Amino acid sequence: MSEEENTQPQNTLGQTLAQARANRNISVDFIATQLKITPQQIERIEADDYLTLGPETFVRGYIKAYCRIVELNQDEVFALYVGHPVPEKSRRMKSFSRRTEKEANDSRLMWVSYAILALVIGSSIFWWWQTTSSSEITPPNNNTAQTIELTQAETNDSAPELEKLANKLENVEVETAESAPIVEPPVSDLSVDKAENNSKASDGLSTIVMNFREESWVEIFDATSERIAFGVKKAGYRMTVAGKAPFSVVLVKHHAVDVTLDGQPVDLSHLQKNRLAKFKLPLTE
Repeated sequence: MSEEENTQPQNTLGQTLAQARANRNISVDFIATQLKITPQQIERIEADDYLTLGPETFVRGYIKAYCRIVELNQDEVFALYVGHPVPEKSRRMKSFSRRTEKEANDSRLMWVSYAILALVIGSSIFWWWQTTSSSEITPPNNNTAQTIELTQAETNDSAPELEKLANKLENVEVETAESAPIVEPPVSDLSVDKAENNSKASDGLSTIVMNFREESWVEIFDATSERIAFGVKKAGYRMTVAGKAPFSVVLVKHHAVDVTLDGQPVDLSHLQKNRLAKFKLPLTE
């Protein structure tokens, strides 16, 4: 009898789990609920059918949880684990993936080699072109050198005459500058004063004279709506304009301007300072 018992086959992992569950009167549905999988998957584990249970990592996790529920030693149970056989199709896919990756690496290496070869060829062509271009440049011949020497000699011979002529021109310019009257340029005041050219003696026209103690800006229209003065006036400038009264005046810094109308002073003290003054001449109440 002892020999027959020793020759009996050992239980598989699935059979060991199923026997432990039956000894504890635990149902398949209870185990499935605890492992959060279907009862059919529990039956596959007990039948040692692991191919449809997913990756081997998941299968090992299910077996460990099963051992805890039925209170079995995990090391002893996993000693019965045959392993998760890899299907032939999966092996072929892995082999194909490695071959594809190797071909991609070879393709990148080939393109890098092509780029280096193109760079070498381009550099060689550029060097050949530079060498050919420099060899085509020929030195000047003797006739050209002689012509240059003759030209330099002629220039050297005529240098004293050119110096004499230049001295004469300078003397003429100096004499002309000394004899010519000194004409001072007109003062620029950035204005357009039309009335300065008008005759003060014209009948029916009034004359305005403004003496600017500070730089100011003025605009004057006469009764005919003609602008007779406009622009910036420098400090110390005296402006005289004539036109048909009454005049419309716009003046900046009126407190720094002395105004007369037909020889009579005009009092602008009643106007507000630091503001643009607009008034009529003659002044109206």
